Amino acid sequence: MKRILKITGIFLGLVLLFLLLAPLLFKGSLEDLLKKNINQNLNATVSWEEMELSLFRSFPSAAVVVNNFSVVNHAPFEGDTLARGRTLKLDMGLTQLFKSGDDPIKVDALLLEDALINIKVDSLGRANYDIAKDKGDPADDPSSEENTGFTFDLQQYAIEASEVHYSDAVSKTYLSVKDLNHEGTGDFSLDVSQLETATNALVSLRLDQVEYLRDNSIALEADFQMDLENQKFTFLENEARINDLPLTFDGFFDVNENDTEIDLTFKTPSSDFRNFLAVIPKVYTKNLDGVTTSGNFSVDGMLKGTVNDTYIPKMDISIQSRNASFKYPDLPKTVQNISIDAQLKNETGLAKDTFLTIGGLTFKIDDELFRANGSIRNLTQNALINMSINGTLDLAKIDPPSIVQRRNNLL
Repeated sequence: MKRILKITGIFLGLVLLFLLLAPLLFKGSLEDLLKKNINQNLNATVSWEEMELSLFRSFPSAAVVVNNFSVVNHAPFEGDTLARGRTLKLDMGLTQLFKSGDDPIKVDALLLEDALINIKVDSLGRANYDIAKDKGDPADDPSSEENTGFTFDLQQYAIEASEVHYSDAVSKTYLSVKDLNHEGTGDFSLDVSQLETATNALVSLRLDQVEYLRDNSIALEADFQMDLENQKFTFLENEARINDLPLTFDGFFDVNENDTEIDLTFKTPSSDFRNFLAVIPKVYTKNLDGVTTSGNFSVDGMLKGTVNDTYIPKMDISIQSRNASFKYPDLPKTVQNISIDAQLKNETGLAKDTFLTIGGLTFKIDDELFRANGSIRNLTQNALINMSINGTLDLAKIDPPSIVQRRNNLL
């Protein structure tokens, strides 16, 4: 028994010694392997300040940590920073440390922290993220079938405290995602599997001169069925929140080589009028807690079609409210008899053909009734407005006294 214990102790000691010395033994060769793989496959300059290798951090996997990295474009976006970040952590099996320079590096888990990703599409339709080197026709080079880059058989991944900016000069779309935290757990080695995700961020969206979102809080907890062979992702159980407005989704999106097919429906799971107030950015409502509401509010919509450089999905989004009211604690009057009948539609898939129809918007403050109806067309270019507005709106009746006083002081 003592001999067995002694042998076991020696074995464990050797394993521990290997785990301690391996980062020193393999760090240089692994760093050279990473650089060779990257340079062979990307038309961009990739650099980092420091690379660490640990066999303890993700045992029994090896953890490669790249600190203060950047990806800088070559022409036609020469000098533009496509991505940079504080930390990129890759988990991989111990056997990956012994790979030759021609073998792919298999990654099991990925963590990205404090990163900035800046995506651009110029007026000619060229994208700065299209940095994969052209391998030519595989039929002309049998060796091209070999993967000399990375394979991502991920089990989990996470993005923490990061930003993504997207600007498209063709469609005049500008998207900003800040304070992004996203994680996913699944098995990317299978053709069909389930992916569990959780996301929260602050989102701003502008189409040409029309701003639809400004630092709106977005959260999504969703399970997807992943069909990686066909690049099709289908919503399973899910709930999203825009500020505090809850939404549930049904349908799928199918990622093709040159476009994405979308077929989604969504709705509010409840019809409380608080859902309407939840759409208002919190920067305007953070000091207005304790609101009382009555009545209903609902959003019901669909997005269906192709997304590419020319088309957006066709859409039909209905917003309805009946006999609603709200009052904040510090407001002198209640806003009541609120009715909303609005519809956002696009029947062609061209962004310029998106239009908003307001069948009716009414509300009452004290004894003063406010009415509006009409339409706004050509939303993404020079908007064409055809509206009928009738009524008196006395802001002093709905502003808290403190706000009125501050406004008078400024005057």
